[in-house]
Amino acid sequence: MLFSILLAPAATKAVSGTSSAQELITSLQEQIAKLNAQIAEMNVQLQALRQVQSQIKETTQEVKGTLQILKHLKLGMTSEEIKQLQELLSTDPEIYPEGFITGYFGKLTEKAVKKFQKRICLEEVGEVGPKTLSKINELLTEGAGKSGKIPPGLLTAPGIQKKLCVTSTTDKTAPVISGVIATSTTASTTQINWLTNELADSKVWYSATTPVAATSSTPSVSFSTFVLDHNVKLSVLNASTTYYYLVISTDKSGNTTTATEKSFITLGQ
Repeated sequence: MLFSILLAPAATKAVSGTSSAQELITSLQEQIAKLNAQIAEMNVQLQALRQVQSQIKETTQEVKGTLQILKHLKLGMTSEEIKQLQELLSTDPEIYPEGFITGYFGKLTEKAVKKFQKRICLEEVGEVGPKTLSKINELLTEGAGKSGKIPPGLLTAPGIQKKLCVTSTTDKTAPVISGVIATSTTASTTQINWLTNELADSKVWYSATTPVAATSSTPSVSFSTFVLDHNVKLSVLNASTTYYYLVISTDKSGNTTTATEKSFITLGQ
């Protein structure tokens, strides 16, 4: 009996120790389960973050490939975006005949911006503000796309011309032709050069007889590109021969000018 009484505290302590260990194990298992749940949730969040990063990367690449001007530009500023502006304006010789791509917004650029604003029916302020920026980026998106390059003649392209505003004034004035001359003449070729005061196409009628008749039976060379500086080469000519020629230019509104007949003599063989 006494022995049983002495053993009772030890047995109670053992049972108590077993119970505490079990509680500890249960607590650890609960903590591990919570940690596993947190890890699973973090994995879900990490996957979502990776998807967002991938979308941001794709969007960034797309933005880099799209040519746009984003800043307000004005007199006295210098930037790479001004170079893009100047490059765009220079694609139309009537707007920016100087064509300097310097990155500096000087008086010539200001003058060109005013001409561009007139072409798109905006107030001619000479600064590139929100309305002008919107139109520029629309034209860049249409003409340059995602190439990141401004194509030559962008502002004079037929598709772009349709996006410019149409003024109520109809152009009824024909181009003024000046400086007509035959140069670099050889026994079989010559170069006919002339200038116009507005963008116009180029055509030369020529014949060994005078007066030159502008008919389908008369030889001619023509180019449909609208330019200010005209250069037309005549080939397969006879040596030691006097040729007579007419230069003709027609502007975008269909107004035509024919210059006075001139002549040149090919060299001997």
